[in-house]
Amino acid sequence: MINKIKVSYPHCDGSVCHTRVNTSFYCKDDAPNKCIIVNDPNIATCYIENKNNLNIDFLCIDACLINSDTTKKCDLVLISDNIMWFIELKEVIFNGNIKADLNRKKKHAKKAVQQLATTINHFKANGVDLSSHSVFSLISFPPYINESNPISIPTTSSQLRISEYSSLCGYVDLYEGNHIVF
Repeated sequence: MINKIKVSYPHCDGSVCHTRVNTSFYCKDDAPNKCIIVNDPNIATCYIENKNNLNIDFLCIDACLINSDTTKKCDLVLISDNIMWFIELKEVIFNGNIKADLNRKKKHAKKAVQQLATTINHFKANGVDLSSHSVFSLISFPPYINESNPISIPTTSSQLRISEYSSLCGYVDLYEGNHIVF
């Protein structure tokens, strides 16, 4: 898949948008720059657990592959074998006011749905055929928390986001959390 993407986005081949990783790693958004791989879970937003040391293509989207201020886009996509994870890292600071924090999270999650769907549609519009891959999307909020069950049970509001996401891009696998296992 990475070769198909590089054909559709030729600047990706000569840029630093793509890294191949074969271990577990953490990532965070380094806005206004591209997202980065980090070693410190205390500054991370998302953990990618690579149980079988697979080759995972880490492809920065925002501020790299799609470097447009007018196009909504997610932060990164991870690709391994026939699986693709589009990820939006929401580096939101919560202030401890539960109601205000919940409203802030809902607002950012709604924006993330649009960013993820727009990125998927951008890929399709630029000739990247996703049909041979299982496509998943993740909205990740800080802080990274080491949990045994990394993805939460869908709430009514998240089910509405899934419905909106599906109507925008045609896929249904949208999650919130900060831990992906390959």
